[in-house]
Amino acid sequence: MDLAISASNGTVRCNDYIIPYAENYSSFEFTSGAKFAELHIGWSVVPEEVRVVCQLPQEALMVQELSRLAEGIREFGYNPDQKWPQISRNTQLVLDAVKKSIDLGFEPVRVLF
Repeated sequence: MDLAISASNGTVRCNDYIIPYAENYSSFEFTSGAKFAELHIGWSVVPEEVRVVCQLPQEALMVQELSRLAEGIREFGYNPDQKWPQISRNTQLVLDAVKKSIDLGFEPVRVLF
C-alpha cells in the first residue's frame, strides 16, 4: 500500500506502508519547502529518501520493544512509557483523515493533533 501525505510545507511518500519490500530496512521520501521551478517545469527541491535500517524485521522489533516495556514494568517497577500512546494515536488520526478524504472524493482534510 502506498501512502502519500501532502501538506502546505512538505510531503511524505511511502511505497511500502503495510507490507515492506525488504525486511532489513524501510524507506520513505520527504520533501520540505518545495516550490515550482522557473516556468513551472519542475520542483525547486528534489525529494530526499530517508532509509531506516534495522537488524530484525519490523514485526520482531515491535514484539521486542513490547517485551522490554513489559519487563521494565513487571521487574523494575517502571511506569508505562508515555511515548507509544501518543505515536499510535497520531498514526490513527492520520489514517482516519486519509479515509475521510477518500470518502469525500479526495478532498483535503485537516488533521488536528
